[in-house]
Amino acid sequence: MSVTRLDALVHRTDDTRSTLPNPHGVPVTLFANRDVPIELEAVEQALAFVDVQGTIDDIADAERAGTIDPFWGDEVGRLERVVLTPDFHRGGGIPVGTVGQARGFVVPQAVGNDVCCGMRLLVTDITRDELAPHLDAIHRPLRAVFFQGQRELPMSPRQREALLREGLWGLYETRADNAGTGLWCHYDARSQEADLTRVHFQGVLPTRDTFAFADYIASSGATDSRDSQIGSIGGGNHFVELQVIDEILDGTTAHAWGIAGNTVAIMAHSGSVGLGHPVGGFFLDRARAIYPRQLKRPDHGFYVIPTRGPHAALGARYLDAMRNAANFAFGNRLFLGLMAVRVLSDVLGRDVGARLVYDAPHNLIWDDERSGIHLHRKGACPALGGDLSLAASPFRYTGHPVIIPGSMGAASYLLAGEGNEAALCSACHGAGRSLSRGKSRHVDERTYASTFERLRVVAPIDPTAPDVRLRRDVLAEYHDRLKEEAPYAYKDITPVVQTVEDAAIARRVARMWPLLTIKG
Repeated sequence: MSVTRLDALVHRTDDTRSTLPNPHGVPVTLFANRDVPIELEAVEQALAFVDVQGTIDDIADAERAGTIDPFWGDEVGRLERVVLTPDFHRGGGIPVGTVGQARGFVVPQAVGNDVCCGMRLLVTDITRDELAPHLDAIHRPLRAVFFQGQRELPMSPRQREALLREGLWGLYETRADNAGTGLWCHYDARSQEADLTRVHFQGVLPTRDTFAFADYIASSGATDSRDSQIGSIGGGNHFVELQVIDEILDGTTAHAWGIAGNTVAIMAHSGSVGLGHPVGGFFLDRARAIYPRQLKRPDHGFYVIPTRGPHAALGARYLDAMRNAANFAFGNRLFLGLMAVRVLSDVLGRDVGARLVYDAPHNLIWDDERSGIHLHRKGACPALGGDLSLAASPFRYTGHPVIIPGSMGAASYLLAGEGNEAALCSACHGAGRSLSRGKSRHVDERTYASTFERLRVVAPIDPTAPDVRLRRDVLAEYHDRLKEEAPYAYKDITPVVQTVEDAAIARRVARMWPLLTIKG
């Protein structure tokens, strides 16, 4: 019955694309080849999101009839297009892997609370052979720095405000506040300034205000006070991973980006951690509050905030607060990379060199104030092509990097974007889940044990420590967390990446293999 239902909802048009017809006439394209499993619940969730257009029309009709207060004003919003990426699967709110092009409105739920979650990839001057003898010894210092309060990351109130307002450029401008202290010893101003060209938006989303973050800004009260937020991996599918570049697939592009085979890379996947949640929660409440009380609440549960007309100020305020959280997320990933570099330097007994390949978000709204278009990406990353007009960009000829991680037991890929407008210049941000977290916890113990005996995972607790081994409750929670993120909980990365390449969304440049994964 499910197969019949899926066939009725998803119409395949070629080897990599399908469409999802809907009564609102919104073009919906799903990119997935025949080897990528398509989840019925995710399709239904995507179509529920598309029903937003029906709600938009209902509000407009009521406004024209004069039965509600002005909502849209002179320009009614429109959900113009939706693209679903190959890692498409059911998520909180809308499916992960959804890209929605909206005109004249934003949907906070289409970004979620993990604002500006994204990927950062650095390449180091370490070879696989140099690191191999130290992989056992590195567990303890990694756990200490990432989870046991030894990251030594002071942030002054001035630095916190500069980060929220001006992102990575704000950090650069205020770096003197803690120069030479703790993790700032590994912050090289010259290389960080150069790396800004390798960060999406150059790591800066200018803002007008700091939303509700005044307490966070002022809470340190001192120049050298430790920051409890920044430098956090977060939970769920977030990670920092040491990888080896084990295959070069496009030598010319790899050379242009400084990628060499058999070298160690650092991949960080995290977002705005505690700062994104108040943004998402507050503005979802406001979106519900402005919904016309005379109309029935939508069954799909999505609420829009216009960016033009009577509610334009609220829309602008949401986008400003979203950018505050996004700027923090860029800084958070920067420091996660520096934390890994610090531990590698300590363990190897030398200064490890590391250079940024790219940093890009996949939970965010890209907006064009002139056209009123707001491109929502949830679990989908930009896949921009080359642009000869960008004279200062290192990617003007190659296209921008696209980072697609596999599970902790599978390969990850670095690709170059092709700027495919049919895909809204968007690619997937991973392989996508094949099992829900709940189902993953109930996989048989033999499968779980055989999977993890070949993996290196550094978590907040050490399950081999004598005091932990006596705590069955702690160990049970530890194993449940790992089961949720086990390789068997994710789709096979190969057909996902193959779809991206065959659909001319991005082309493969290099393959990375995990050596060690740090999980929150």
